[in-house]
Amino acid sequence: MSLLKKSLIAPSLALLLASSLYAKDKFNISTTNLSDAIQQISETAKIPYIVDMNILKNKSANKVEDEESLEEALKILLKDTGLEAIIQNNTIVIREKKLSSNGNNLGSVDILATTKDGASEQGYLVKNISGIGIWGSRSLQDTPYSMTVISEDLIENVQANDMAPIFKMNPITQDGGNNRTGNYKTIIRGFSSNNPIINGMPFVSGQSFTTMEDLERVEIISGATGFLYGGGRVGGAVNYVTKKPTIEDKRSITIGNYGGDQYYGHIDLGGQIDEEKIFGYRINALYQNGDSVDNIGKEQKFISTTIDFKPTDNFTMDLNYAHREQLRTNMKPSFNISSNTKRPILDVSKAYGSDWAQADEKNDRLMSSLKWDINDMFSLRSAFLYEKFNTEKQMGDQWIYTRTDGLYDVYNYKYPSNAQEYKGYSANIYLDSKFETFDINHILTVGYSENRQKYLRANNWTAYDYLEGLTLEQIKNSALPNEVLSDMGMGLSSKTKYKNILIGDDIVFNDQLSALIGFNYATIEDLSIWYGEKTSYNKSELTPTFSFIYKPFENLTTYVTYIESLEQGTVVGSSYNNTGEIFDPLVSNQYEVGAKYSLNENILLTSALFRIEKANSYEDNTTTPKPTLTQDGEQIHQGIELTITGKVTDSFTLFGGGTWMDLSVEKANDKALEGKKPTNAASKMAKIYAEYNIPQINGLTLTGGAYYTGEKYGDASNTDKIPSYTLYDIGARYKTKIDKYPTTFNLTVSNLTGKDYWASNTILGDPRSVAFSMKMEF
Repeated sequence: MSLLKKSLIAPSLALLLASSLYAKDKFNISTTNLSDAIQQISETAKIPYIVDMNILKNKSANKVEDEESLEEALKILLKDTGLEAIIQNNTIVIREKKLSSNGNNLGSVDILATTKDGASEQGYLVKNISGIGIWGSRSLQDTPYSMTVISEDLIENVQANDMAPIFKMNPITQDGGNNRTGNYKTIIRGFSSNNPIINGMPFVSGQSFTTMEDLERVEIISGATGFLYGGGRVGGAVNYVTKKPTIEDKRSITIGNYGGDQYYGHIDLGGQIDEEKIFGYRINALYQNGDSVDNIGKEQKFISTTIDFKPTDNFTMDLNYAHREQLRTNMKPSFNISSNTKRPILDVSKAYGSDWAQADEKNDRLMSSLKWDINDMFSLRSAFLYEKFNTEKQMGDQWIYTRTDGLYDVYNYKYPSNAQEYKGYSANIYLDSKFETFDINHILTVGYSENRQKYLRANNWTAYDYLEGLTLEQIKNSALPNEVLSDMGMGLSSKTKYKNILIGDDIVFNDQLSALIGFNYATIEDLSIWYGEKTSYNKSELTPTFSFIYKPFENLTTYVTYIESLEQGTVVGSSYNNTGEIFDPLVSNQYEVGAKYSLNENILLTSALFRIEKANSYEDNTTTPKPTLTQDGEQIHQGIELTITGKVTDSFTLFGGGTWMDLSVEKANDKALEGKKPTNAASKMAKIYAEYNIPQINGLTLTGGAYYTGEKYGDASNTDKIPSYTLYDIGARYKTKIDKYPTTFNLTVSNLTGKDYWASNTILGDPRSVAFSMKMEF
């Protein structure tokens, strides 16, 4: 921590000394074109803006001269236009004024919709992202990476209780199968991605948690992100952005059912504590309990509280604490397809796991962030995350193996109380410097990020029974191992640390040409203890990125990006000739060419061509007496992604697209595997989600989707082919008022046809379920 403290203090002192040398830009607007004027204000203030362009029609801007205050400049600009501006989440929001008549608030539902990027009324189109790694917030269109952004409204309207519905409907992600504990898994560009990000910081581990009701958006980045976030994430990264305090009062309560008997209640409160709007708050609380359609029990208790502090226009700081307890019972077992056996066709609506197969989790998380615009040249950004995860009480699970005679073998595992514990932190600090050289604008960023994780496990780890030749019904009714696991305390199993020293330059040559150039000196440190045997690892590598962005005209952005991803190299074990050798980090390379086109204010089209060359280890069997482990194996993943987001018409919304990939293992342990497809990775996906607002019935919206995932393989030799599948959803949403309170009724039917399918090579998919809810804002 001493290094982290020094890295925080030294730049801060330097910035304080420099701040007196620079004066703030004044706002001068002479154009009467209101759209252009808002754009100029946004550029001068160096923060993004949100506005529904329809409300600007037939309105003119007022001139602004030598105004230093952003708020006052906006007031002058919009005087007598019937519009107003607020600053929310470091974004300028332009909207129609709230007009009152006889004490009634007119059009409150529509006004609220214009204040939120990614609202359903905007076709879920998010125009600005929160920032990616070292790069600060910017428009989605001008970000040189393939991305999809799932807004709060879309999460809420598809009634997602976890990330499975989101990964199912997203055209660049594949459902990776249910995770027993922690985060939901996904596959991006053919690679597993189970180490996500939260508010730009890496989670402590895959056992970290997300609660959908606390999310403002989910930003999914396709492709290698090693430069951005350090080690891992070859295929892509999922960044969960949590809800922040709101400028205006926000109060809502939702009650509903996520399918089966999974009833829940959720309350969301936000606003400002004081009249000066210096302190804001956001509180989200959830309670859920009951069994799903396939009898998986889930009890979830969650609360999140955020306080922010905004003493001036150029300084924002927030602090969040979240606590979650989750008990899952009768969990899905893991199916393993043995050699010379066929993958069975199983009913996804049935529970094949025993009642005692359960996981009881407890999570605590503390997060903080700040942004300080010291002056027109320097800005400071920093964030911190601490998290602790425990399994509580008894935990058990089942691993089922197929047989040639149609019966099954099973391992029934039993774990002790307090079986495992993860804890750790993530932190970063970035210093942005804005300057100009020869009419070329720069935002030069230097920074440091670090994340550490410690994993402790019970010393008396597990007991198991191995049962042979059973039916699935017999497995379901089988008993938990009766061996008593005495308390022998907890022991350290692993410690991992990722450190990143970064420098990047956001360069704007002119209105059409810009570039992002950066370097990350990444270090991986790891200590693992497995049954008393220790292995350690400490290696560093430089990972660069280069992006060149060309805008032939305002609505079209094209880009070329090269980026690298870093993974820990192998510590060679005793079964090889080169025992004890520590390999350098594995560096994977990605090349991407893309285009993003704003068809109009309401629709964004994106496309990306990519190629990922992933380094692997493999065995050289020509050496004696043991094989030699080498590190020149390789996988090649290449393909194309296409997406569409927005409102095709005033009543019709589309979100979807497709992915096609050519996946190949070029070098592997077994030469017979070369040319084979990697496991658990579909090479084709096509997905579409649509909404239609019924013109004849104000407030009624019909929803639906069709999601195709192509075939994939469950084993390295490609003998276990997992069939493709298409899932269908339908639903309806009705917005009205009960008394004076805006109220939304929502109904969603998932997996309408009851399709039996495998979400991954070991986990069955989700059955047909009916979710419904009522949300009231007050």
